[in-house]
Amino acid sequence: MRTRPSRRVLAGAVVASVVASVGFFAPSPAQAATPTPDQQWAAIQSLLANVKGRWTDQSYVNSIVNGMPSTALLGNGDIGVTSSGSTGVKTFLVSKGNFWRGNPGPAVAPVGGVTLAAAGGGSGSTNLALGATATASSSHPSFPPPRAVSGQWGPGYEGWVSEIGKPQTLTLDLGTAKTFTRYIARHDSAARPAETANNTKNFQVFTSTDNQNWSTWDTVTNNTAAVTDRTLGSRTARWVRLTTTEPTQGTTADSQQNPRARIGQFELYGAGGGPGGPGGTFLEEQNILQGDVDTTMTIGGQSVVLKTWVAANDNLLVTQIRSTGTAAVRLEARTWSGATAPMSGFTQTSGVSGNTTWAARSTPGGSRWVSRAALASRLVGANPVAAPTSAGNTARFQFDLAPGQTLRLVTAVAGGGANNADPAPGARTLAEAQTGTALDGLYNGHVDWWKQFWLRSYVDLDDDVLERFYYAAQYFLGSASRNGKTAPGLYGLWITKDDPYFNGDYHLNYNFVANFYGAYSSNRADLAMPMIDAIISYLPEARRLSTQDLQRVKSDYVTPRFGTGGIPGGVLFPVGISPFGATPDANYWQQVGNSLFNVVEFIAYWDYTRDRTYLQNKAYPFMKEVATFFSRWMEYDAATGRYTTWGGPHEGTWARNPSLDVGMLRYLLTSLLAASTELGVDAGSRPLWQQMLNGLPPIATTTYNGKSVYALGDPGTISDGRAIRPGDNTVNLEFIHPGEGLGLNSPAADRQRAIDTLDAMNSWGQDNSFPKVFTQAARVGYPAQSLIDKLKAQITAKTDANLRIRDEWHGLEKSGATEAINNLLLQSDDGVVRVFPVWPTTKNASFVKLREKDAFLVSSALSGGRVSYVDVTSEAGRQLRLRNPWPGRAVVVTRVGGGTVTPTVSGDVISFATQAGATYTVTSP
Repeated sequence: MRTRPSRRVLAGAVVASVVASVGFFAPSPAQAATPTPDQQWAAIQSLLANVKGRWTDQSYVNSIVNGMPSTALLGNGDIGVTSSGSTGVKTFLVSKGNFWRGNPGPAVAPVGGVTLAAAGGGSGSTNLALGATATASSSHPSFPPPRAVSGQWGPGYEGWVSEIGKPQTLTLDLGTAKTFTRYIARHDSAARPAETANNTKNFQVFTSTDNQNWSTWDTVTNNTAAVTDRTLGSRTARWVRLTTTEPTQGTTADSQQNPRARIGQFELYGAGGGPGGPGGTFLEEQNILQGDVDTTMTIGGQSVVLKTWVAANDNLLVTQIRSTGTAAVRLEARTWSGATAPMSGFTQTSGVSGNTTWAARSTPGGSRWVSRAALASRLVGANPVAAPTSAGNTARFQFDLAPGQTLRLVTAVAGGGANNADPAPGARTLAEAQTGTALDGLYNGHVDWWKQFWLRSYVDLDDDVLERFYYAAQYFLGSASRNGKTAPGLYGLWITKDDPYFNGDYHLNYNFVANFYGAYSSNRADLAMPMIDAIISYLPEARRLSTQDLQRVKSDYVTPRFGTGGIPGGVLFPVGISPFGATPDANYWQQVGNSLFNVVEFIAYWDYTRDRTYLQNKAYPFMKEVATFFSRWMEYDAATGRYTTWGGPHEGTWARNPSLDVGMLRYLLTSLLAASTELGVDAGSRPLWQQMLNGLPPIATTTYNGKSVYALGDPGTISDGRAIRPGDNTVNLEFIHPGEGLGLNSPAADRQRAIDTLDAMNSWGQDNSFPKVFTQAARVGYPAQSLIDKLKAQITAKTDANLRIRDEWHGLEKSGATEAINNLLLQSDDGVVRVFPVWPTTKNASFVKLREKDAFLVSSALSGGRVSYVDVTSEAGRQLRLRNPWPGRAVVVTRVGGGTVTPTVSGDVISFATQAGATYTVTSP
């Protein structure tokens, strides 16, 4: 176990305090009981010291995927960087948050990458085939021969792919005669493990000194392996040819009927060289404390240490390269555009400007927008050994690295957006502006950005499993989302294929907003602003859909009520949207609640920050439009004053009074009435909103295994007949979270019903449920140790190498479960704040500056079964109501630095008015 910094309650002097139950006055402290900023930073460094992704091999598993990668990740809210490569080759894949293709349909896309490898012609460990001129008997347009010698091979990569037919040949011109003893052929399943049927079965390797007369070097028959690695007699030749006579295994219908040669990578090495040769030590760590990726590896036979980072406010990727070897090594830096399995229609180009190399990518043309992005790289600290060159999608330069020397490879990223101008000049300008001094300043700014990020709040749980998940999840969100930037989609900023699942879109029936569930209470509410802005930017289309597309929700229900029209003044969201007002997935799945998933996050931002300007300009107008839609969508019975609403609790189902819709509607209408009063507007609309609120139906219940549980909708009206779906997504509890419909101050019977529902559902391991089920449990007071054990079991079973929660289909949304951990330590329900509400009293813990509703920043510590203090900073000057952490005991409330506090006590609730900007310490003698 690590050594943790000691905590001490700091005393001070000068002002008045009050013992709430007896009226005793005592001196006020000069500062709060919360640790000082220096103590906080020391604690954070201790907490995060061992929270690292760590890799000791160069397989880079799941670096190139349709979902969220499993390798080391970097980001600054605009550019995302994914670690990849192969043995002796280091690659960083680059994507950009606003680089979305519009055609043939909207989807986020990768930009390209930067690769560092040994230059050809070096020592025996150098891949002599790297960058060779490659030709073939035929090739698929998206997979030309140069891909087989690009050095970009890694998980998911497809190199040269021929047209259908056999035999096929791949010919390499090495430029000059070279001597080699070993070759490696990486077949299809080496990078794509499921594609064993495509591994080359029979092939030969030939060499030539004149490209006319060929001599056989090796013959392989009946191969089934993913990699052929052969050391043979020495050959000196300029040309090498691989001929496939049986390019597939012929074990599937496709491999029999459509045989294509597929060579992911072909490599040549001199005596003793290549993977597994001398000096193969490898270690890579993802350092989340500073936002760096630290790599120790061998390139070209020499050991190097790399430190890679992205600037906080400039789109710069920087890799510091330090030699720890014993001899000079010639390295090659390649800047390239594209994807490992590119879709047709993209345009990739490259070029050279002085000592700067660049590569650019444009999305396919069509009826929608075209987006353009570019990378530009240069070396800082030395010059290339020769003029850089470019061909196709790749530009490259070579440089020498002496023992003990440190150089920096800088890559600028520019572009993105709809129909933007050529970004390559901007990328080149940014790269060329960098000097050693400038990079030192940028690195210091980068490190300080992360320091300030971590100082916003932290938790000390005395539990390495929980902390490892918690801080990694915060890191991913902080890397992916920054105010003023394009919102991250399902997989954050880390897009490594042209066809991400679900287009990498903003999936609105919980996934997109779930990214930000924990942002508010973690005192990082600003990270949610890109999501809020993305919803606002889609509003013109949502308004149009409300009036013109309502039929597609469920025509047999809509037509009798609305005819061919819709609902003017309202908003209707499909399941999948994207930047630029586009719709990657126009399905509704019979759900009208996507606007509710959106609006409750707008409300949460207001609840936690009390930012009145935000309320007036962003949240309140949207809240009104959602309410307008449901004022007309719901059916009203004037005789009873009751409303009924219909929708799909699960995708494709249909039910009366879906519990999630009803719960989120109640939250919306309650908040809308309060906001109208706060802003002093729309008094004439309040009677209707109040009528809607009063007339909402209760949350549906049913009986399961003899116990009353919460249902998906009114039993007997659900289209598939299932009122509850054990083991499935906990949709029937989304009225609790994110709907705020049930909490610790709710009636005990309702909370017990929720606990019984959680037990009946038993969905702790269901992938969709991870961002919400643990929070739902915490909100109703699920037994603390049992809840912690269930959460830890999932973290332990599913933590990936980079510390994300492993899930092929879902990505950044897992960060939403940080809300559950915050809620174990701090909650506010019905206006009453509680510290350690669902935390075992025998388990030590502390937290600093978690944010609670009404814009309170709260710090507290629990040690030896007793809360030692509660510090509260009031940002908005609201009334504080605190559940007494010392039931039945006197409390002392002091205002830090001055002033007299006179609290009132009702039962075990301590109440007092606060002043904006003031900090209050609550203790018990």
